[in-house]
Amino acid sequence: MATPPLVLVTSPLRQRPPGELVVDELLDRRVFVSKWFQVLYDGSPKSAKAQIELAPQGAEPGTVPAVVAVAAPGTDGGSGSAAEPQRPPAPPEPLLASTSAPAKPGAAKPAGFGAAAAPAAAPAKKGFLATRGARRGKAAAPAAAAGQVGAGPAGAADAAGAAGADAGAEVVPLPERREITRLAKVVKYNCFGDDAEDLAACALRAEEPRGHIGLFPEFAMLNHSCAPNTVNYCVGDAMVVRAVAPIKAGQEVTICYLGRPQLLPFNRRMALLEEDYGFECDCVRCTAEQASYDKVDDVYGELYEAVDEQLGPAYEQARAAGDMEAVADVQRQVEAWLRKLYGVFRKALLSPDVRDHVVASMYDAYDLLFACNATLGQGDDASSLQTCLKSIERVSAGSDLHVLLAVRYYDAVVAAHGPDGPLTKLAWGSVRRAHVARYGAVSDDMLQRLVDLNRQLHVDPMRAAQRGGGGGSGGEGPAAEL
Repeated sequence: MATPPLVLVTSPLRQRPPGELVVDELLDRRVFVSKWFQVLYDGSPKSAKAQIELAPQGAEPGTVPAVVAVAAPGTDGGSGSAAEPQRPPAPPEPLLASTSAPAKPGAAKPAGFGAAAAPAAAPAKKGFLATRGARRGKAAAPAAAAGQVGAGPAGAADAAGAAGADAGAEVVPLPERREITRLAKVVKYNCFGDDAEDLAACALRAEEPRGHIGLFPEFAMLNHSCAPNTVNYCVGDAMVVRAVAPIKAGQEVTICYLGRPQLLPFNRRMALLEEDYGFECDCVRCTAEQASYDKVDDVYGELYEAVDEQLGPAYEQARAAGDMEAVADVQRQVEAWLRKLYGVFRKALLSPDVRDHVVASMYDAYDLLFACNATLGQGDDASSLQTCLKSIERVSAGSDLHVLLAVRYYDAVVAAHGPDGPLTKLAWGSVRRAHVARYGAVSDDMLQRLVDLNRQLHVDPMRAAQRGGGGGSGGEGPAAEL
């Protein structure tokens, strides 16, 4: 689906604007009169019990917005696809069923979202702006004050919210301070922001990527999973949500609230979700990792701490000093840790899916190994890339990282086996799956253009940074773009 925002703030800089600007916009434009603010989660038990219907009056059941085309508006981009369809300027208003009565156990969610309502003790109807992002947003406030951040063109959902649109209309007064505080909590828990839109899609649309943050209420109704069955990102002024796996009727549609911390170990993800959103995750991935945690805890925890506290900083220091022997020592230590981890896998008889979950949680170790290889001029290790690609495809299909690992793996296979070998064809299949998961089914010509753009805009700069002294583990590599 592609859903419009209630409020959207954009920046010409590749930096997410602060969440405070979203609050300012919804107050300045009186968007707070929308019924959405009566049902979106604000951190209170009452808001976790709200019941609504999402289909507007007169709409046909099951109707969803058209998907945004990646081609430039009004063109087919050479792909043979139709021009971008018209979208409504604002999401439809919800029909309020109740904002105070508790949800009945097992009651169905609104049509289109397919899962039972979350219990009050573990509300999950929250968005992406975690407290960590809010702190980072405050640091960006001077840029906003300097006029480098502007409001997007999204319209208010309710006609009453368009204060001043009609010269004779009565101006809606601002709410009291207590209500403004509650609205700020709604923004914190439900808005989505990123430093830039999808770079390849922007290039195809002849648009400059923008930092953005907005409130997309239909999108905010989706619950969290550490291995979601959708991918989401902004294109233009729309939030695109695309299924990355078959979703049956009645099955819950999920997104990931964590962003980059999705690749943290199980216990750290759980702590973040509890701290920032107030619930414990019981998704398939967390349940599987928790069941096997005791079997791998020693190596699992020690490896993460070694990479985060010792090996990562040692690599950065060695690379900055040009000490290739020290970089090679870090490389050897990471390889030894990974061998130890796989020895635990074999000893514990972990199933392939649990292995993939754990490998995804240990991605920082692989990212550091790739950085060492690049700094030492050894090129990419296709085997390690394939291991990471398989795990990321399982837990974060269609993400930036999935796409970039697929391109990087394909390039490594071509370098080792040539462009026409059987392994190269299999590697190209991985590239196709990753791009289809993110962008949908496209023509072969459009697929090649997307692959070339992702290589040019992401993979090549990351390789150059790792070879020359920028980026690396924890820097601007693919792990930072999930």
